[in-house]
Amino acid sequence: MLFGLACEGVTDQITIENILCGYFDYPNLDEEITELQPPFDETSQKQKAGEIGGWTGLLNYYLCSQRFRDDVLNTRFVIIQVDTDVSHEKGFDVAHIDAQNRPLTPEVLIENVVARLIAVIDSGEQGFYQQHSEKIIFAISVHSLECWLYAFHNKKPLSKPKITGCYKALSYLRLFPSIEKTHRCYDSHSRFFLKHENIDSVTTKDPSFRVFIKALSEIEEHVLKGLD
Repeated sequence: MLFGLACEGVTDQITIENILCGYFDYPNLDEEITELQPPFDETSQKQKAGEIGGWTGLLNYYLCSQRFRDDVLNTRFVIIQVDTDVSHEKGFDVAHIDAQNRPLTPEVLIENVVARLIAVIDSGEQGFYQQHSEKIIFAISVHSLECWLYAFHNKKPLSKPKITGCYKALSYLRLFPSIEKTHRCYDSHSRFFLKHENIDSVTTKDPSFRVFIKALSEIEEHVLKGLD
């Protein structure tokens, strides 16, 4: 399998899948993408019953586990997605502010979150990340993946990127009947990512999306070779 997705939930998985399909623009790329965390039930299009999702599932159960290490060994690239909205909470332990009580830039916050995730990975097996870093891609959404959707759907000019309250803001746009936390809904509302020009548009608007797309550009040659 070319891509494995380790995300907070199924809505994040389908959004990342649409981004990958649009960015690499390869026929049937979706057949080369699998959901690793949380495990996905194809029939119900929901997280499998009994499985733990969210950031707690990623940090406390998956990334430090043998299952994660097996997934890395058996998948060409593993994409790890997590939101930063609650990264300051106990257990996640990545602050939103610096020592002078100033908000961190999205780029610095992403660096700190990635460092935290690497520490969790290596807590399962020391040095595992360093041995397989070329296979592990981070998609850190500041402060939520909904901000990536909002950056596209909002057509009004903003003085700075919107990184808070994006889920609620999407519903205020009235572009669709509702924004529900379901696989089907997020598939529908993120399908604009299937067009590369829309990815380019969001890249200019959202700083954390820009960091993720840069990471994809760095593996593009290897991905296309794997698809040939």
